[in-house]
Amino acid sequence: MSDITKKLKGGKLLTILSVLAVLLAVWFMPKNRSHNYDIAVGQPWTYGELIAPFDFSVEKSAEEYQAEIDSIEKNFIPYFRMNTATGADAIDRFTRMCQDSLRWYVSSGTISQIEKKLAQLYQNGIISAEGAEIAGRSKSQSIRINVGNTLRLTGIQNITTVKTAYQELSSVRMPDSDRFQLLRIKLEDFLEANLEYNQELSTQDLNSQKEQVSHYRGMVMSGQKIIDHGEIVTEQTSQAIRSYQSRMDEHDGSQKFKLLTLGGHTIFVSILYLILALFLAMYRKDIVDNVRKLLFLYGFIIAFTVFTCLYEIYTDWSIFIIPATMMPLMLRIFLDSRTAMHGYIVYVLTCSLFVSMPYEFVVLQLVAGMVAIYTMHELSQRSQIFTTAAAVFASYSFIWLAYQMLVLEHLRDMTWLLFVYFLVNSFVLLLTYPLVLAIEKMFGFISNVTLVELSNVNHPLLRRLSETAPGTFQHSMQVSTLAAQAASRLGANVQMVRTGALYHDIGKLANPPFFTENQNGVNPHDELGVFDSVNIITGHVSKGIELAEKFSLPEAIKGFIRTHHGNGTAKYFYIKYQNAHPEEQVDPARFSYSGPNPSTLEQAILMMADSTEAASRSLKEYTEESIGQLVDRIIDQQIQQGFFNDCEITLHQITVIKEVFKERLKTMYHTRIIYPEEKK
Repeated sequence: MSDITKKLKGGKLLTILSVLAVLLAVWFMPKNRSHNYDIAVGQPWTYGELIAPFDFSVEKSAEEYQAEIDSIEKNFIPYFRMNTATGADAIDRFTRMCQDSLRWYVSSGTISQIEKKLAQLYQNGIISAEGAEIAGRSKSQSIRINVGNTLRLTGIQNITTVKTAYQELSSVRMPDSDRFQLLRIKLEDFLEANLEYNQELSTQDLNSQKEQVSHYRGMVMSGQKIIDHGEIVTEQTSQAIRSYQSRMDEHDGSQKFKLLTLGGHTIFVSILYLILALFLAMYRKDIVDNVRKLLFLYGFIIAFTVFTCLYEIYTDWSIFIIPATMMPLMLRIFLDSRTAMHGYIVYVLTCSLFVSMPYEFVVLQLVAGMVAIYTMHELSQRSQIFTTAAAVFASYSFIWLAYQMLVLEHLRDMTWLLFVYFLVNSFVLLLTYPLVLAIEKMFGFISNVTLVELSNVNHPLLRRLSETAPGTFQHSMQVSTLAAQAASRLGANVQMVRTGALYHDIGKLANPPFFTENQNGVNPHDELGVFDSVNIITGHVSKGIELAEKFSLPEAIKGFIRTHHGNGTAKYFYIKYQNAHPEEQVDPARFSYSGPNPSTLEQAILMMADSTEAASRSLKEYTEESIGQLVDRIIDQQIQQGFFNDCEITLHQITVIKEVFKERLKTMYHTRIIYPEEKK
């Protein structure tokens, strides 16, 4: 435990980021407990057995409730008020007119029949055109008529409009002579509507009937099974589950449940981030000590977690549309596989607290995440993104198919729409490539794709090096090959070493003839003083940094330029000056490079390769023995001078590097065995 504490002592930023990650994740999580089941009528129930923990009423669906309201409105019988005075007045006017004008021309029998018909029409009711339209809206084909203090129900067929009342009045049987005489008057003048729509009473009764419609369709008792795993979800079961969700949300809305939920979320997420922090402190101390890498790791996990929280709260789309595997891909590209997997597990388990299908989410995302990490072994080509996206889609699809086969009775019951979501997910995953470029700019990282592009000899800087300083270019190519092979044997970043080696000596472009590999019998140092020569030789490091900044080379490549000589001295001129001034106390700092010494395994490999390859050119003969002695002497001197004290490299790794260099140099210089002399 003391060792862990010692490792965490320097991880203040790790602690701060862990606490911040927990706070943000808990803050953005849905505040209610996860009762958001994905319910599909006609599909099997993919969750476990659901038992009612308490009594609750089953709510009607909004559509069902609205359908009942619509039914009441369509079948509602409207109220009309009958004005009896209207009919009495019309009959009285007709009677007086007959006595004054028609009694000598029309028979009393005809007049009596018309009076009876008028009385019948007014008794049944005569309705206006507007009132007839209101009455016709009801499917019941009936109306309620209020006469004084009485209310009677009558069918629409029993009442008439003014037009139909006139037609009935005209159809009364009578002699033709009487009908001819009646044409002299307008019978329609004695017909007018006596039914008036009672809007107040109708609205009051309609609202009363609507209020009596219940929002519930039944009860579920405590301990009663709502649905079991694998059962087909019916419309009735669906409503019972939704009612259960609603009641549980009401419980969660109380202060007691909010505090319990908040506490549970906090403890769960804290444990996850504690495990991640312990993993980093114990096994990835390099990430803990690298602020940019630590910010990138936690920033990416937090960003994906918060986005998923907001997506789950504010959208109704499937959670599987989110390209969650993009996160482990990015972590794998810029960090390593183990860190990517640990960070991804933290994200997936955190999200399982609030997503609607937690079990399916965890299984599908973990499998897809592992496939994404394993297929993206080393991003060196754009096409690898397409391969990974296809592999992720296949993993999603086959795992979902296998899971559905385990829970369904027939494949026809499968939720095929999820395959569309998987396809969209994998398509969005293709955005990983432009995101890689953005992350490189934001955090100063470098991906293998960028390294491959930089190692192209047609890069302007390398092409210029090959044309202006061909000797340096050939030296860089040889160092690149030598260092890459050693890095491959040790499991280091091969592409990083190869690219760094190609650019490590670009500073020599400022003065190519002053470096031996570019000279053709003429040495310009013969015309210069020792210190002028030293400034040119050691200055190629600073000149290289200037060129690197001008061509926007990544920081990682600049690191190789700075460290390939470390704090070493320009030995040729140092020894030359010392021999020329034996009485003087020579300060080695005046002949030293600005450094710093290598801080990574890759930089250490390049320093060894650079010195070994340069020194190998001075050998008079290339035998196995001479090459072996040279490699041992060069690297042992670097160890003695402490060049590798700032990087994590072991003696075993140094031994492996020596062996690789010896093998490679023997191949490069075509060493042959020495034949024994024939004895006479």
